[in-house]
Amino acid sequence: MQTTTGLTALASSFRVPLEIRDHPVFQALPLDAQARIEASGRRVALSAGDVLPNYDGLYFILSGVAGLFPDGGRICVTAVTAGSVHGWDQALEPGARRPQARALIDTVVYRAAAAPLIEAMGWVWLTRLVALHAMTRLDALATEAACNASHLVPERLAKWLVRLHCGGNGAPLFLTQADFGGMLGVQRTSVNAAAARLQAQDLVRFGRG
Repeated sequence: MQTTTGLTALASSFRVPLEIRDHPVFQALPLDAQARIEASGRRVALSAGDVLPNYDGLYFILSGVAGLFPDGGRICVTAVTAGSVHGWDQALEPGARRPQARALIDTVVYRAAAAPLIEAMGWVWLTRLVALHAMTRLDALATEAACNASHLVPERLAKWLVRLHCGGNGAPLFLTQADFGGMLGVQRTSVNAAAARLQAQDLVRFGRG
């Protein structure tokens, strides 16, 4: 396959993106905080490759997957999957330098201002949440580094396919070999060989275009 060829991981089902009331983090918040989020937010559909702008607010990921890219580069260091929230640390420290967040596949988010939520919950709550979130992110990055060091490209590609499949609610995935190469930090030819191995084992189907 050529670099511009789309790799389509075919899935059997596709569900309509969730509403904000279905989001697990939203459901865990007090009713007053939920009301403030609904009053200040709106649902936004992003296409694969779209950048989530840095602003002093929160992105509730309803469906899809966003990736974090340091300095806006090609290497994706972590994924923000459906059911997660992006922007907690930005809300705590507006204007600080952050990795660029981009939609890896078609993604639906609920964008809401952070200020009303902070007003309802308080700065102490947000500070503790961000501290816990930072610990979780560091653990995830350490796990990712260990995976990249010990696993071969087919296993790493399989991991990303599962992430994207679950985040996209089973929708077909339209990604190029270059896209996968950026996520894995490898050359397109390595992705091609790994994809062929997975397909030979009947684990996934890939198609051109």
